[in-house]
Amino acid sequence: MQSVLMPMRMVALGLCAAAVLAASACTIRVGDDEDGPGAAVFGDENSIRWDLARPLESEPLGLPPDQMVVATVPEDATVTLDLPHGTWSGRVEEMTVTTRDGYIDSVDLFWTETDGQAAADRMAADAESLGLDAEQVAAWAEVASWAETADSNRARHKADYHGSNGEVATSVATSMAMGAGTGTPCRLWYKFYVRDVVDPG
Repeated sequence: MQSVLMPMRMVALGLCAAAVLAASACTIRVGDDEDGPGAAVFGDENSIRWDLARPLESEPLGLPPDQMVVATVPEDATVTLDLPHGTWSGRVEEMTVTTRDGYIDSVDLFWTETDGQAAADRMAADAESLGLDAEQVAAWAEVASWAETADSNRARHKADYHGSNGEVATSVATSMAMGAGTGTPCRLWYKFYVRDVVDPG
C-alpha cells in the first residue's frame, strides 16, 4: 500500500493500472465540480451514512455502475458505515468508492492523525468494529515512536492490518515519515470491501 500518501488522483490511477493488469475494466471519475459523480456522494451535507451490511445500488447514490469515483469531500466530513455487526464512524479527508455491476464494491477512507500514538489509539478504538487484532494495532504506537527518530535509509515506515466484520472485509494501512522527529503525522487508510455482501456465493 505504498500509495497511501499519494494525491488521490495518483491513488486512483495506480489502482486502475492494477485492474488493467488483471484484465478487468477500470474507469476513473473525479468529482471536481458540482455535477460530478463524486460531488453527489455527500450532496449538501458534511456527513453520510451507508449500510454496508446489505447490497448498496450505485445509481440511487448518484454513482456510476462500474467505476472508481474520487469523492469531493467537504470540510470536517464524517462517514458512518453500518456493518453486519455494529457501526463504524469517523472523520475523513479523502474518499474513493468503487462500484461493480451497479453496486458498491469497496469504500476507501483516508485521513491523517497527529502522530503515531494517535493513530494507534484510533485503530485500537476501531479494532472490534473492524475485526482487527486489538493488541497488534495498539503496538503500532511503539513502532511509530521508534520510526520518528530512527536513522534509516527508508523514507517511510508502513504497516498493514486486516480483519473482517461479517461479510465485510476490512484493512487498515498506516504510513509515516522516518526520522522526522517527535509528533510526525501518521496517515491512515481504511478499506471496506463488500463484494461478499453483494455476491455471497
